[in-house]
Amino acid sequence: MKATLPLTVLCVGIAAVTAPTFAIEPSPTTEPSTGVWSMGMTTRSFDSPYEGEGLRNDFIPEINYQGEQWYIDGTQAGWRSGNHQGFYLDAFSRYRFGGYSEKNADALQGMRRLGTLEAGAKLAFDSELGEFSIGASHDTLNRHQGWSSSLEWRGAWQANGWKLEPFVAMDYDSAEVNDYFFGVKPEEATSERAAYRADSAINYRLGVDSWYRLGGPHLFGAGLSHTLYDASVEQSPITDASSRTELRLSYRYEFINNPAAQAVAKAGETQWLQGDWEWRLAGGYYKDGNFIEMIYLNNMAVDTNDTAMVSAFLSKKITERTFDLPIQMHVTGGLVRHFEKDLQSDFNEYVFALKGYFSEFPWSHIVETRVGFGYGFSYGDKVPFQETESVLEKNINDSRLLQYLDYSWDVNMGDLFRAPSAKHCYLGYSIHHRSGIFGKTEIYNNVNGGSNWNTFYLQCKVNH
Repeated sequence: MKATLPLTVLCVGIAAVTAPTFAIEPSPTTEPSTGVWSMGMTTRSFDSPYEGEGLRNDFIPEINYQGEQWYIDGTQAGWRSGNHQGFYLDAFSRYRFGGYSEKNADALQGMRRLGTLEAGAKLAFDSELGEFSIGASHDTLNRHQGWSSSLEWRGAWQANGWKLEPFVAMDYDSAEVNDYFFGVKPEEATSERAAYRADSAINYRLGVDSWYRLGGPHLFGAGLSHTLYDASVEQSPITDASSRTELRLSYRYEFINNPAAQAVAKAGETQWLQGDWEWRLAGGYYKDGNFIEMIYLNNMAVDTNDTAMVSAFLSKKITERTFDLPIQMHVTGGLVRHFEKDLQSDFNEYVFALKGYFSEFPWSHIVETRVGFGYGFSYGDKVPFQETESVLEKNINDSRLLQYLDYSWDVNMGDLFRAPSAKHCYLGYSIHHRSGIFGKTEIYNNVNGGSNWNTFYLQCKVNH
């Protein structure tokens, strides 16, 4: 039987996360607050239960938001009701980690399983002994076509900037879920891998989550969990373990302007930090090439396939300073229309991101100039032709959801044309980028590569 991560890692980690088939539950990283945005990342390391996979690593980019009721927390988002005599209801949607790829192990050749997006709800009771909850979720993408439920106890201890949350849980997976992740279809069976139909399962997990606040906006997290699998998992011909251990390390930066605003947030009274709304209209074309190369070389050559896009974005400023630098940060969302010519039918792309702007250049008092960089997520109704397996031959799959990056330069039209009435608008150039972070991210189907688009835009402030 395969060994789990060394026990010394359990001591060093000081923290835990949920089982691999459940996304981490939202866990407030400050005192109750409203309207706090943050960005960050999480790395996962775990010993896979699948035969021959060994230790696996995963990288997760994050955008987070904690409101009075709505929240975004890493791979989960949802709505929470108010507290009624200790009870509250949480309706959520979350990415369910799990699955494997034939490229990871010889024993899995010819097989492919993916994580999925689940939606569900849980009822929780908050008491002096901790939080007790019961919840259920169902597959929204029809991959495993089943449902899961969970009973959990979670504590919460805070002191000197630390927050610790030990937990114990019992998770139920229906037969459809368990068979998808651990079964072997008759057409997948080989002389060394018998067909297998997995039954429903009850798995047990325990661990502890932790967060540490450093210098106000900086949050460091660590998580460690151990899951004991049901016999129906252990008996599968594609597994060689009855348990698994997972370690997570996280970092988040909260967009809180100054120490006074931090104090308000900790008191639970923060509303969205005031800022201007801006809209942007853009158009452009695909350019084959590396994102970094395009930043430095500014390659404007037109794609020979003659594909194009137009987009509309709306953004709101949430802070004047980021990392103690004069970088305005905006929350932005956009609708993009792709024109694929004869390669495939046209489709829509949807973007959600955080974007920072720096404008304090030595010449900005003459012509205001801004450089911007956006970080977020892009989802397409289809995969752009340039990202399909036939083009990115190094992949065995592609993904509608990928990382979104936006690099831009713009100048103030009022300053440029000496027209005061146009000082609320900017003309600019940007690179619209989608990629899978070098194949290191499970939620992007481990895609290695992506696409880049040269675009030109007009961006204006709404309140001016």
